[in-house]
Amino acid sequence: MDTRARAFAHFKKVDTRFHKAVLPHLSALPKELASRRTRAELFASLASTVISQQLGTAAADTIRDRVKKACGGKLTPEAIKRAKPATLRAAGLSGAKLKTLQSLAEVVSTGKIDLLALAKMSQETAKSRLTEIWGVGPWSAEMFLMFALGLPDVFSPGDLGLARSIEAIYGLPKNAPREQLLEISNRWIPYRTFAALALWQARDAK
Repeated sequence: MDTRARAFAHFKKVDTRFHKAVLPHLSALPKELASRRTRAELFASLASTVISQQLGTAAADTIRDRVKKACGGKLTPEAIKRAKPATLRAAGLSGAKLKTLQSLAEVVSTGKIDLLALAKMSQETAKSRLTEIWGVGPWSAEMFLMFALGLPDVFSPGDLGLARSIEAIYGLPKNAPREQLLEISNRWIPYRTFAALALWQARDAK
């Protein structure tokens, strides 16, 4: 049985309301979570996440492509450090995101943080190390744990898409407290990443 199937079997057992709501989207989800295997891939993924903060998918993709072009085609610490700040700003980066990418490039290139080593740490320790980087907040760290490291049990209570989906499924008022969202998500342990993927898919299918 693949991990997706195990996750949905778990949802059916512990939260039938949630299972019924997301079951139509099962086939759209991956059977296994992908993970980035090299330091270069992990850096590019985290840099892309930083660029995507508070942006829609289309805008994030456009700016990421422009930043990559400004960096010579690849998001690497060396390329970001070489690129002129004005060029990166012209590509669409805000001042804060530029500073975050520069901080990320610095801590990775100097070895202050080893992104590959995060996979061997507990989720909370890895998240703590990531949020020590200037401008990397909980959301960015959680997206990295989900999509770069491929951890199966990550939830992001600050993600508006997840919040809106949960509110719709459970009939909650808009802007329900994060503590309430976390309490609901705890039912889905140890498959909260798959639950998040299902919630995003349910939102996008509307």
